[in-house]
Amino acid sequence: MKKTPNNDLSPELLRILKIFIVASLAFVLLLSFFNERRADNSGEDNAFRVTDASRLYFRNIRRAYYQVESRSDARLDVYRLSKRVKDSTQNVLNLAIVLNRDRNTAYLYVEPQGGLAGEDPLEIRWRFPERKESGTIHFSFGDRYSHVVFAKEIFFRLEENAVYEARFDNKWIPVLQNETERKAFMTTIRDYLRLVQG
Repeated sequence: MKKTPNNDLSPELLRILKIFIVASLAFVLLLSFFNERRADNSGEDNAFRVTDASRLYFRNIRRAYYQVESRSDARLDVYRLSKRVKDSTQNVLNLAIVLNRDRNTAYLYVEPQGGLAGEDPLEIRWRFPERKESGTIHFSFGDRYSHVVFAKEIFFRLEENAVYEARFDNKWIPVLQNETERKAFMTTIRDYLRLVQG
C-alpha cells in the first residue's frame, strides 16, 4: 500500500497563520480610522468648480465691471470686461468668463479679435528685453483646459512686464502693448482665478 503525504497543518503553522490574519485585519482597520482623504468618484471636475461664496462675490461686486451676455438656451452667462478694447478690427487678445448656472462651474475663454481671430493655432512670442529672455507659446482652440493654460502662461509673464507679439500674415505684430489691453487681460484672469479658487 502506498502512503499518502499528510496534508494537515501543524499546530505551530496554524497558530502563525491565525496571528498573521488577525494582525493584517487590525492593521487595515487602524489605517481606515486615519484616512481623512476621500476618493472623489462623482465624475465631476473640481478645477472649474465655483463655491457659493465666490459666486456671490463675483455677482454682487465684480459683475458691475462686466458686460453680461445671457445664453438662456445653454444656461450660460458670458462676462466680458466693460473696459476692454471692443474694436473688432484691432488685433487684441481678450478674455471672457463663462459661468454655467446649472453646474456651478466657470470657464475662461480666449477671444482674439481682428486678424488674430482667424489664426489657429495662434502663435505668441514673449520676451524680456532687459533680461534677454524670450520664448514662444502655441495655442490651439481646444478644450477648456487649453484656454486656461494659455491665459495663465501669458498672465504670469505679463505681471513681469513681458513684451508680446503675435504671428499674423507671416510677420510679428505687437499685442497686449497698450495699458487698456493689458489691464483688461489681467483683471479678467484675476477675477476668474478668484472665482474658481474661492
